[in-house]
Amino acid sequence: MKIALVKQDVYQDLYVGNKDMSPVELLYSSAGRVGPISLFDEYDCDFYIVEEENTSECHVWEKVMPKMVKEFRKLKTQTVKAVKGMDFHEPGSDKPNGYYAVKCSDINWEKYDAVISINVSVPTQIVQKYPQVLWAYMIGEANFMLDKVYFGYDVCLNQLIRGENDLVHGVIDFPYTFVNKDHLERVLHDELGEVEKSGIYGEINTTTERPVRNIPQFEPISKATGEPILVHKQNIKNNLIEMYKAKYYLKVGGRQTRGNGAIEAISLGTVVLLSPSDIICGQVLPKEAWVFNAEDAIEKINYLNNNPEEYEKLLELERALVQQFVIDYPKFWLEKAVELKKKTGANKVYKYSNTKYFSDIVKRYKNKKKRIQIIGK
Repeated sequence: MKIALVKQDVYQDLYVGNKDMSPVELLYSSAGRVGPISLFDEYDCDFYIVEEENTSECHVWEKVMPKMVKEFRKLKTQTVKAVKGMDFHEPGSDKPNGYYAVKCSDINWEKYDAVISINVSVPTQIVQKYPQVLWAYMIGEANFMLDKVYFGYDVCLNQLIRGENDLVHGVIDFPYTFVNKDHLERVLHDELGEVEKSGIYGEINTTTERPVRNIPQFEPISKATGEPILVHKQNIKNNLIEMYKAKYYLKVGGRQTRGNGAIEAISLGTVVLLSPSDIICGQVLPKEAWVFNAEDAIEKINYLNNNPEEYEKLLELERALVQQFVIDYPKFWLEKAVELKKKTGANKVYKYSNTKYFSDIVKRYKNKKKRIQIIGK
């Protein structure tokens, strides 16, 4: 299956490059996260950065992070370091998105079985010209437009990994970090060879400090286990190396996360330990990996250090879950959707009033946030 992965020149994350670069070059070019890099491992995949189109659907990104619209437009000519509040980032490329950006109309979409767009990068008028192509979008922050598919696209990828789908409404569980069980380990092994894994890598949201320099609550854990503390690095390659070298990926405290970092760590061959309440995509976390506080972490790490066969058993269990929920289920339903699209060859265009639609979406999102905040008090 041939796939195109597409982002706009105003998007603040993922790869800064084009389809002529190797998957490893694209991975290391990222402005931040690993993202769906195993699309290049599992499929014949091309990557494009496209110029922002002057259509309402291609401006959906403005509603995803409305306070950052002016800043993110800088990404056409500058790197993410130029964005207000993101100056501490260390992008993998010294080029801006705009350096590689092409017009949507200049791409031969006909040669793809599926196009996966971060936010809505390709205008509906182009989508409608290629009825045999499956058109999918993934909202970057997964914060709205997840109930059904809009703008004539066929599928919404919701960033969840439950193994579920709603093909009636075109909604499929599909993760932002679409990474198979050992993809990243193979990349780093080619780069560094075998390493003797040692240390506790702290999940970035364990602390609010940016860039992360210290994790005070890990100090007693380090002292009691003899494992050094490793912290998140802002450059993607340096960060992957840090996780690859680590023996454990740990989260104790801090805000709940989606779980993208945990998927990366497991793919790097690093055992993940955290509480199920700290991860939205908990399907990759077996009960044997649960720790709720520093005392639990010390006990678990010392046990695994003294029982290396149990360490390997836990890693293999985590990897099996990553393969099943992060790769196998999403692939199955994506391929089913492609098969269905080729049979029907039709797109649906959902009619809406721009002003009313967007105001309703924003209102529902704000009300949801208020309800969550009230419940959390």
